[in-house]
Amino acid sequence: MSEDFLRPVSISNWSSAYMPDRNLTWMFEVVREWDHKQQADLGIVGLPFDGGVVTGRQGTRLGPKGVRDTLYANTAFNVELEADLSKLKIVDCGDVRVDMMDATETYRRVELSLAQVFKSGICPLIIGGDHSLTSYCIKGLTNTLGDKKRVGLIDFDAHFDCRASMKGPQSGYWVREALEIPGSPIRGENIAQIGVHGFRYSPYYLNYVKKSGIRTYTPLDVRRKGMETVVREAIDAATDGTDAVYVSVDIDVLDTAFAPGCASSYVGGLSTLDLLSGVVEVGKNRSVRALDIMEIAPPLDVGTLTSKAGAEILLEFACGFSLRQN
Repeated sequence: MSEDFLRPVSISNWSSAYMPDRNLTWMFEVVREWDHKQQADLGIVGLPFDGGVVTGRQGTRLGPKGVRDTLYANTAFNVELEADLSKLKIVDCGDVRVDMMDATETYRRVELSLAQVFKSGICPLIIGGDHSLTSYCIKGLTNTLGDKKRVGLIDFDAHFDCRASMKGPQSGYWVREALEIPGSPIRGENIAQIGVHGFRYSPYYLNYVKKSGIRTYTPLDVRRKGMETVVREAIDAATDGTDAVYVSVDIDVLDTAFAPGCASSYVGGLSTLDLLSGVVEVGKNRSVRALDIMEIAPPLDVGTLTSKAGAEILLEFACGFSLRQN
């Protein structure tokens, strides 16, 4: 029998706070707890781990609960897109049982758990946790696809996350780690990073990204070209010769005014509206097999502003998913 590290999360924890209304359908009414058997379109997976944060501003281990608290308080209908999420099969797969004292064991559990979700045919909506977890989520996907299969990556992020001198359990290394997965299922020319900006790096890292073939788009590029154009170019790069696409969203890609509950957000980032429109577009693409939202730290938040942004990102992606053409 295979190891199972997914701990169920009870949806009923959210339903008791809302009065019934026959004219409304709430997300807690749409989502079902996963029994590891039923088929579904989308599955929520929590990764309550922040052992990879290097800034000293921990709290992302509480991200899954913070985002769920907001997500389940929404209705299932999007007014702008006229998308009804109640027509999708959505499950909550629970949280991975992490080991806060052992990062290596936690990463192993994440990889195995995500592989389990991918094998079931579910497109996971992953809530972190810190960004060091993403490369292991990707490994779960590559392990499921098999040998000689390739994966593209679209990363909404303020950072390159490819620091050479910071190997180990830390969130600033995961892109380089993904490029170093044995068998090279991910290649630089199939990676697009949207939102990188500011005074965070040096010419050494910019040159590394360029030599790797990674495409980068700054918030100024988004403003000049428009998010839809940028995402279309990113999808073209991520799908060129690949078998699947993984999408990662670091909440620090948003301007700090929109995401104060984050270990390392900065001024000059993307607006929430731009990011949401980009997430809808990637959600529409049938090659996209997963979305994660990382680095939301409720203890650092102002009210629940950042958790709300995280929940909205998941919901907008689901809307894009619902609009996929058969």
